[in-house]
Amino acid sequence: MMEKNYFYDEFSDRFMISCKKSDEKVVGSVRVLNVTLDFASNGKIVNVEIRNISEYLFSLGLNAGVLNDLKNAQLMFKQYRDGYVLYFILTTAQGNIERIPFNVPMKQNLVTA
Repeated sequence: MMEKNYFYDEFSDRFMISCKKSDEKVVGSVRVLNVTLDFASNGKIVNVEIRNISEYLFSLGLNAGVLNDLKNAQLMFKQYRDGYVLYFILTTAQGNIERIPFNVPMKQNLVTA
């Protein structure tokens, strides 16, 4: 059985996704608005946490209930203008897929793979 790489804490309304490999160590973090990005020593983003996720989903016209019914979660990064768009790709137990965008303004390139 594959271990989950995501966690939703309903009490504090935080959602976390990890793409950290077992040999990678978190060496630093950056907070952008309500998102925290954790970096490995090679500069790769390995964890993402978004606070007040239900409010953010509501602002996008989405139901936060999807967070309690997840089967899988992934991260995707796309360079866009003067930053990146971070996507939370959420798959529910029923097979529905939600792509949640979050803009991350950055002055320099990130390592995302």
